[in-house]
Amino acid sequence: MGLAVFIVVAATSSPVAAGPAPDFTLPDIDGKDVTLSKALAEGPVIIDFWATWCKPCIKAFPGLQGMYDKYRERGLRVFAISVDSPRSRARVGPMIKSKKYTFEVLLDTQGRVAKKYNAVALPRTVLLNTDGEIILATVGYRPSNHEKLEEALVPILQAKAGEDAKGAE
Repeated sequence: MGLAVFIVVAATSSPVAAGPAPDFTLPDIDGKDVTLSKALAEGPVIIDFWATWCKPCIKAFPGLQGMYDKYRERGLRVFAISVDSPRSRARVGPMIKSKKYTFEVLLDTQGRVAKKYNAVALPRTVLLNTDGEIILATVGYRPSNHEKLEEALVPILQAKAGEDAKGAE
C-alpha cells in the first residue's frame, strides 16, 4: 500500500507555499556557469529536475521544449537540471543534443540543488516568477502538469510585459 500511495502522490501537482526559491550556480553541459538570480532578471524560470534513466522525465521534455519555444521571446528560461551521477553524466549532453532540445541543461551531479528544491522524486518541476518566488511545483509527469504550468506562467508573463511597457515610457 505504501508504494501505491507514493505513486499517486508523486504523479500529482504539489502546491507549495509562495516563498523565495534558493539561488544557485550550476555548470551547463558545455561547462559554463549559470546563476538562477541572473536568469530571473530576464523573466520567469521553469526548473525541471531529471535524470537520463528516468523515463517520465524524458517524456516531459517535448512539452517543456514546446513551452520554451512559445514563450522564450517573452523572457522565459527553462533549466533542465540533470541529477545524473558523475558516472552517468556523460550520457546527458549526447541525449539532449540528439533530440535537438534548446532549453538550458544544467548539471547537479552531487544533488545539492535538487535537495534544496525537495526533488526526491523525478521529474520535479518548479515555476519561479521574476521575484524568485515558487509559484507552482509538480512531481511526476502527466500532460496535465504542463497545462497547469502554462496556466500559472501566462499571468507572470503578462505582468512582466506590463512592467516592461512602464519601463519603456
